[in-house]
Amino acid sequence: MVEQRQHVRYQVEFPATFEGDHAGIGIVYNLGIGGCKVVSDLAVRCDALLEVRLQIPEQTPAITVRGATIRWKLDREFGIEFLEMQEGERARLTQFLSTQVNIAP
Repeated sequence: MVEQRQHVRYQVEFPATFEGDHAGIGIVYNLGIGGCKVVSDLAVRCDALLEVRLQIPEQTPAITVRGATIRWKLDREFGIEFLEMQEGERARLTQFLSTQVNIAP
């Protein structure tokens, strides 16, 4: 399989909540400016549309991604692509990522 990512990903571990085509909670383990990997018991389908709230430690309130879609799923994991985010939220996410040093494989 050829790597398709456009953005660097970082190893993280914190909760996120979802609304939209699916609602629930999961744990984000892999995060970049363009998306993330989530582990959750939530049953999801590819191409579902979501609003995501990233519960990043020491970030209050949560960072909100207004528009996101599920690009892949495997067992209890799924990948989310961020489609729409307000500039202020994007700036907060960029600032958080700039403090991360462990690049995910």
